[in-house]
Amino acid sequence: MQRPLPQGIEYLIEQFDTFAGNRGASRRLPVMLLKRDPAPPGTTQASTGRTVILGYRDRLCEEDLGRTVDLVPHALIEDGDALRDAVPGGTSEQHVALLDAVVEQLEGTMPPGAGELRLPRFHTCRAALDVPVGAGSMAAKRRRLRDELYLQLLLRRPLLGTLARLAGATGDNFLVNIWLSLFQLLVVGLPRRVYGLWLSRRRSLRWVGSRRPKGANFLRMALTITPSGTARGNHALIQRMLLMALLNDLSRAAAPSRFWIHRPRRRWPFVLLLPEVGEEGTPVRQLLDTYADVVRTEAPAPLMVLGALQGEPPSYAQTVSADPRSVTALADRVHSLYTRGSSSAVYVVPLSANDDDGPADQWAETNPTVTVRASGRGDYVRALAAPVAVCLLVAGGLYAIGRDTGSSPSCQKVASGEIVGVTDGGECHLGVPGRDDELLALEAVAAQQNHDAVTSGRPSRTVVFFAPLTAEPGDSTPVSIQSLRGALAAQNQVNSREGDVVQIRLLIANAGKYFAYGSRNGREPDVAREIIERKDRDRIAAVVGITQSRPSSFAAVGELSAASIPVIGNSVTGSRMVDERAPSYYFQVSPSNDRIAEVMAEFAAYSEQIGELTTSKDGSRTAVVVYDPDDEFFSSDLQRKFSEHYKGGKVVTVPYYENRNGQIVSEVARDVCAEIRASGGYILYAGRSGEMPELFDALQGSADCRKADGKPVAVFSESTAATYMQDPQDMLKKHSVLKPFYVMLNNSTGTESPDSPYSEFIVRFRSVFKDGSVPEGNAAGAYDALRVASEVINSVYAQYKTPQNSSAPFQPTDVYARLSNPGVQNFSGASGLLSLDSRHRYPPNKAVYVLESHMDKSVTTWMACGLLPDQPPGLDNPATWGRPGKTRPCPSA
Repeated sequence: MQRPLPQGIEYLIEQFDTFAGNRGASRRLPVMLLKRDPAPPGTTQASTGRTVILGYRDRLCEEDLGRTVDLVPHALIEDGDALRDAVPGGTSEQHVALLDAVVEQLEGTMPPGAGELRLPRFHTCRAALDVPVGAGSMAAKRRRLRDELYLQLLLRRPLLGTLARLAGATGDNFLVNIWLSLFQLLVVGLPRRVYGLWLSRRRSLRWVGSRRPKGANFLRMALTITPSGTARGNHALIQRMLLMALLNDLSRAAAPSRFWIHRPRRRWPFVLLLPEVGEEGTPVRQLLDTYADVVRTEAPAPLMVLGALQGEPPSYAQTVSADPRSVTALADRVHSLYTRGSSSAVYVVPLSANDDDGPADQWAETNPTVTVRASGRGDYVRALAAPVAVCLLVAGGLYAIGRDTGSSPSCQKVASGEIVGVTDGGECHLGVPGRDDELLALEAVAAQQNHDAVTSGRPSRTVVFFAPLTAEPGDSTPVSIQSLRGALAAQNQVNSREGDVVQIRLLIANAGKYFAYGSRNGREPDVAREIIERKDRDRIAAVVGITQSRPSSFAAVGELSAASIPVIGNSVTGSRMVDERAPSYYFQVSPSNDRIAEVMAEFAAYSEQIGELTTSKDGSRTAVVVYDPDDEFFSSDLQRKFSEHYKGGKVVTVPYYENRNGQIVSEVARDVCAEIRASGGYILYAGRSGEMPELFDALQGSADCRKADGKPVAVFSESTAATYMQDPQDMLKKHSVLKPFYVMLNNSTGTESPDSPYSEFIVRFRSVFKDGSVPEGNAAGAYDALRVASEVINSVYAQYKTPQNSSAPFQPTDVYARLSNPGVQNFSGASGLLSLDSRHRYPPNKAVYVLESHMDKSVTTWMACGLLPDQPPGLDNPATWGRPGKTRPCPSA
């Protein structure tokens, strides 16, 4: 690297080295763009962001007996690489040539002993660009394209090529030629045909077709990018397609089969170095723009991108901020972005304008290369041990099957100590005694109610309640426990109805904390898959619950949707769960964050209750929004929507991460209280309910939250901790400096009124659970979700049953079809009047309440807007809210 180095650069390079040598967990590594401000007047800089990146390439290899040995596969790309021909006589487009250069360098820098880098999807897509398919029918063009791509495959697979050449030999007599013809059919014709089917139907290539409206067939899509194809001039599409293929291949290359010796030797990411990221429109900048857009929506890939910014930063890039007084603060911030993940795909890392005074140069001299895992003979032992272990497990499994032909329970203990899987309450247990006693008690209720359902003599179907029902020791009780109570109360209500009513058997499925085991995640188990495997055996008609807006819950819903199982969520509010990208089989009885944020913004800006606790001289109300910037599906989404709707004053944000990774909660509380003291505002808590207790404890302990006027600090939240809902007296007693208000999706006051669906829910809930549990909004939502599922199941049953067959065989797809059209209209639920169909995946104008709990466990309703469940016709959709003489219009959506 060019000397003198920027001051403190050694700490930053140390972080780059750490993750270049071992990528760690399979999360996205954000792009880091270095930028050095100009030197102070009268001085010059020998070292720039460009020289740092160029010098960093030398750290990725070492000299050994006069030859250069690569330690980490890497590529260094500049704008000039886009000006060369990628293949003589082939395409010369800059957007293609740049990726050709990346691939060529990555393949050429594979470390010794790590095997050959194979990129089948990239090379297949890349070869399609140069195949002339000529004229003729579409079928003929596809066959010609397939044949040419197969010839390219033979060049990449020497064994196939050798067999093809042998098959092309000729014999001296008729019989020899017959045998050679048969041999040619087996080693050329059949593999070529199979290869064509792979191109057309392989799941790993379907994403290519999905980029165009003609369907998910690779050959059909590839025809559009051949030299005469209709999309050949669409450079942005072609670069995106090639880049997605490359990232797909790199993901597979970084985690090959566990039975392969090279797996433990590929713990590094692939490194892409961009010494000069210029202005918009330059080749390298265009590649970065495409990459940033792709990784925003696609699965993380093991690619580490480091660059140097020469012009203005891209609009999508965020600047890494750190305390300038600390030389390690910037490196610490970069470390947290790598370990925790990030809300942005690209970050600008400002380098110090001051030159190093010695420490950085000394560190670079004593640490010249990246430290990587050394290859050893133990890798061979691991590769052999894996198949041996598999054989032993298979033998043990066959032995167990021979002894017990019945189905084995699907409850499995995972590393956190939680038990995840699916149970009917009796076949196995998801709760750990002494740790999950509430869940164990609910399993017992489910087991009894399921027994009553299947022995009732009436037709039955299975519904699965699927949610994260356990947590790690010390965590607060998951709100999903309350939702499970609501589902069990609904099962009791449905199954006790008179007449020809389909009985509901309720399975309980636990996805684990953060929905970690809800779907395919690179580790076992996959609870959604377990549900799918039980679909026919247990006659599953629908899934309810979910309860959380997360990428992992979204993936689980997608997996169930792909298996044609309808899902009805409750307590799910993230916008992404119901936007145009949502799985087609998904519905929910809860509103989205957009409606909730609009109601919260209205109450926060104009309610007397918040106004009495804010002290701004100009009458405005500053909202100190506590949220998790990394939680894009829920917290960040709510913060963004609230800020858009809020008209009461300024919005100040304070980050509070669910995944702490070193963040100190007392410091978060100090920052929040400092903002409250400076602005006289209130706290808008947009975080997860499970993180609320620890923050509330820290706020109580912060001196800055004790206001001079003696008034408490107003706290307004959407997602409230389950323990606070169940015991508000304890919460208020422990947190005297706070005055909480919260959003609920039903009027959880505990009062009863005649002919009210909510009152019916209270009575049913208290008849099933006599332990004093509060029938709050999460339980009401699950109560409604299961009753909606039951309503649709009964409609389908009535359609299919005959005098000869009262069991009425129907599938989950029939339930989905009925839920889509005609759906349920103005269904009288405990949480409001609900309408769901193909046009309304979540209820329009859903009832939303703002409540306050008191020391005597009473609850006051301050705001009620939307289609309410507990009012007579004509009053069930109030136009205004507030006290008489001072009302405002209700938000409606």
